[in-house]
Parts: sequence; structure tokens; C-alpha cells
Amino acid sequence: MNRISRTTFIAAFISIFVLVTSCKDNHTKEFNRLLLELADNDQTIDRDDWVEIEKYLDSQKANFRFLFDDDNISIQGVKEYIQDFFERRRPSKEIQFVGIGGKEYMNVNFYLERSGSMTPYDSPNGDGSFKAAIVQMLNNLPGNNEDNKIYVVNSSINAYPDGFSKFISDTNIFEATKGIGDPSYTDFGAIFTQLLDKTGEDELSILVSDMIYSTKDMIGINPQKVFAEAQGMANAVFKKQVQDKAMLIVKMNGSFSGPYYCYNSPKGGKSYTGRRPYYIVVVGSNQNIVRLTKDKNYLPFSNFSELKGYENMYLFETDDVYKPYYSFMLSNPDIRGRFAPEHGKDTQIKDLTDMEVDRNSGDIRLALAVDLSGMLIDKDYLTDVKNYQIDSDDKLEIKEIREINKNDITPAEKKYIGSATHIFILGMNEIKNDQHVEIKLLNNLPSWIEETSSDDDTNVGVGNFSQTTFGLKYLMQGIYNSYKKNSKQNPYYFELEMNFKK
Repeated sequence: MNRISRTTFIAAFISIFVLVTSCKDNHTKEFNRLLLELADNDQTIDRDDWVEIEKYLDSQKANFRFLFDDDNISIQGVKEYIQDFFERRRPSKEIQFVGIGGKEYMNVNFYLERSGSMTPYDSPNGDGSFKAAIVQMLNNLPGNNEDNKIYVVNSSINAYPDGFSKFISDTNIFEATKGIGDPSYTDFGAIFTQLLDKTGEDELSILVSDMIYSTKDMIGINPQKVFAEAQGMANAVFKKQVQDKAMLIVKMNGSFSGPYYCYNSPKGGKSYTGRRPYYIVVVGSNQNIVRLTKDKNYLPFSNFSELKGYENMYLFETDDVYKPYYSFMLSNPDIRGRFAPEHGKDTQIKDLTDMEVDRNSGDIRLALAVDLSGMLIDKDYLTDVKNYQIDSDDKLEIKEIREINKNDITPAEKKYIGSATHIFILGMNEIKNDQHVEIKLLNNLPSWIEETSSDDDTNVGVGNFSQTTFGLKYLMQGIYNSYKKNSKQNPYYFELEMNFKK
């Protein structure tokens, strides 16, 4: 090959290489732009986002072979690509993946307790709130209800012979399930074992129950022995699987008309007409519990506070199930002192430098914008500063948690607020050295559990009978102890990490 031919060949090769590389870079940039559109604001890839990603990659398969296993998209490979892409950006972001790689909709196993003290909730003399709440909840599930399963539980767990449509349309759901199992007691050990062990990766399990612990023979039994048995049952059932399974307890209240069976009189009910608590229990993997409030298809279902008779909720989990957006604000009336964002930060500020106390007040006040939406946690619990734990070298306190108002959303601050719903006012009197700070929302048993628990249910005429559940706090404490034992430390819902520098 002569000199001219060789030069021409090399030039042509370089041109082709540059062209191929440029095309590849263009496709990568296009894919990255799609990722920013889908996840930059909410930091979440949900089911619908994943469908968009799959469609794009399928149309560009030749350019993204490294994200495929043979002809199938590598779910783990794509997740790692997305995580790496957002981690390398400034500011870096942690992306959550919700409802991807599995079925479009989760299958649901619905368990209805049919004990003697449950049937009066759907009495012809009642206001229908019990049935209305259940029907509304089940109708809010996306997908085809006929793929879901119904079980009737009491002394045993039994499949309901008809489908969801028949169950929902029955005028009296307890009449339709008459004769299934022994209604004189409820085997909670078997029921909770089923909920924890038999709820698959693409499934949710829902139990509707009065949560009154009972055994086959309770006549003459000391109530303290019943409570000890309830805690023992919880310790035996709730083991290591709670590290991966979360359980939501929703406290409801409905009309009740009929016999109520006290703890020591399982065969002789006392007539009662009035209001009574009952509970909706939702069990799923940690990922699926998060999906309920992050996947728009499940938002109507997860809006339990809109159900007729809703009162409270509590979520059992081990650690760090939620990862909310948060950022310091740079200009706000509540801010005191001097500081600057760490170099290189753009729209989400987690680290501060050049911190000094205010000359007039002698302290530092910071405004931290936090997104407290999309969590299955009661609003009062979320905004109670006593539920937060702070780990820092110098004393740091949450002075106030308030909702973001229109005065907070100035043009300069809008980019830092992002999806935040609340502002945490943080205060410290001094900063002696550089330090890492952690703020955790602890997962503690809420006060309403003890306040609505009763040690004696034999007198249906007492004033708080309409609000209390026999032995509730003992059963809930037993479950909580198991979650705490399988947590790395005290269970917590989320953690906010930041760095302070002088």
C-alpha cells in the first residue's frame, strides 16, 4: 500500500470511528435525557416509567446491547446504569425503583375474619359503614379483581367459594360466609403466619379483623394470661421475615349491632348497639408497601384516610423504608447565622460550609425543606418533633416542623424546595467542629395504641367501650418487639444525612 493509499485508509478509518462513536454518544445522551424526564424531580422510577424505558431500549437494542441478556432487558443492569447515572450527576441523587420487573398489578389475598364479634359490623340495623369501607377499598385496587383471592378466617383459614364480584355485591357479607369455620375463636397465629409466609413478591395480603386475641377455651382465664399468650404468639410468628415484610395497621370505626363476646364469655354474647373499632391490616414486601404511595395506579387504594370510619394508622417495618427528598434553603425568614452551600451543589443542598452563629441572636437557625408526602404514616406523627432522633457532635434541635406556604416559594428558593412539603427549622447554639449529622424519624408505637387498648371488655356500657379494643397494646407490643429485634437498631422510617463545616 503506497503512502497516499495508507493515509487515505487511516483517514477513512478515523472518520468511521468518529461517526460510530458520535452516534453511540447521541443515543446515550438521548437515553439519559429520558431518564432525567422520568426521575429527576421525584427521584423514582415507577411502573409507568419502566414501561417507557423498556420501549426506548427495545427500539435501540443495537445501541444498548450491554443492557440486554440475550434478547431480554437486564433489569439489574438497567437499574445499575440508572443508579450510576444519577450518582455521577451534581448534585447526586438516589433513585428508588417501585413496582418494576414484576407483574403490572399485584395480586391480592383478602382475609375476612368471621368470628362471633365481627358479624354485627354488617348488621341490617347498622349504617353500612363497615361494608362501604371494605367495598371502596377493594374497588380502588387496580387491575382485574377476579385474579385476587378471598379467604374467610376464624378457627381456620378457608377459601371463599365465590369471586370478588360476588363478595362485593353481597348485601350481607357475613350471611354469605355463614358456616365457614368455627366463629367462637380466631387462630391469629395461623393467620399471621399465612400473611407473612405466603405473601409473594408480586402480592399484597389484606386482613379485616377486630384484632381481639382469643383462643379455643378462654372461660375462667385470667386476662393477663391472655395478654401474655398474645405476645408469645407474636414472638413465635414474627421472625426474620419481618426484615423484608412491612405491615400496616389501619384503625377504623364502624357501627355495631348485635352480640359482643367478652374475653371470658366466648359462647354468651352481650347485646350492644353503637360504634366499635375494627382494623385493616396490609402486608407486603417493603418495596411493595412503598409502591402503594409511589405508583399512581395504587394511590386511590392507599388513601386509607378517605375511607368512611378511618381513625388512625401505624406502619410496622424495620429500617429506612422511605427515602424522601430534602434540601437546605438559602433564604428564608427563619434562617439565622451565616453559611454557604458546599461547592458544586446545585438544586439539592445537603452539605453546608463556612457556618457561623448570628451576631444578634448568638445561634444558628436552618430551614430544611423535606418531602413528607407519599408515606403510610399518620400526619400528626410525621410532624411531631418528639418522634425524631438527631445524631450530631454539637447539640442540634428541631424547633418546628411546618407546612410549606406560598411565602416560602420564592423564585430563588423554588429550585431547592423541589417536591418538599414541609420545612424543618433546625437550631444550634454553636458549631465547634466539622461534623456529620443524621436526622431519623423513629418508628415507635404511637400513643393511640395504648390509649385505645382495654384490659377488660366485660362491661359494654362503659363510656370508652366504643373506642377500645381488648388487649390491643399487648398484641401490638409483641409484634413491635419482633420488628425491633430484627432491626439494626431502633426501627426508623427514614434518615436525612448532611454535613456541617466551619
